[in-house]
Amino acid sequence: MGNVVTRQAPAPVVRPGFSLGSVYTTFRAPVLGAEQAGPHGAPEASPTQQQPPPPPIAGTGVAPPPQSGPGPQVEQVPNSLAHYYPPPLPKSRVVFVLLGIFLGAFGVHNFYAGYVKRGTIQLCVTLLTCFYGALASLVWAIIEICVINQDADGTQFV
Repeated sequence: MGNVVTRQAPAPVVRPGFSLGSVYTTFRAPVLGAEQAGPHGAPEASPTQQQPPPPPIAGTGVAPPPQSGPGPQVEQVPNSLAHYYPPPLPKSRVVFVLLGIFLGAFGVHNFYAGYVKRGTIQLCVTLLTCFYGALASLVWAIIEICVINQDADGTQFV
C-alpha cells in the first residue's frame, strides 16, 4: 500500500450562547500560517495569532474605505445633460387672457401659466361651493389677467 493522505476536519469553535447554559458550535476553515491543534496534541494558535473578524456581509449599506495613495485619476467631464433640454418656449399672452375670460372661474389660466397653487385654489372655490363661488373666482381671474405679465418661471408672455 502507498501513502494514504487523510484530510482533517476543521476544529470546532465553541462560543457561549445568548441564553443561560446554551452553546452553539461553528466550524471554521484553518487559517494559513497559524498553528493548529494537530492529531498528536500540537499547540493551538496563540491569542495574538487569532483570525481577523470576517468582512462585512455584502449589501450592509456600509461604504468601503477610501483608497489611499496615488491611484488612477478620474477626470471630471462637463455635465452634458445641462444643455440637453431646450429652454421652455414663452407662453402666449392671448391664450392666457382667453383662458382667463372663459375658464377663469376654474383657474385654467393659472395652470397654463404654471401657477398651480393659485389654479387649485380657484378650482376648489368654484367646485366646493357648488358653483356659488364661481363669481368670486371669475372676478379674481379678470384681475389676474390684467395684472400678470409673466409665467411662474419668470418668462414674459409674448
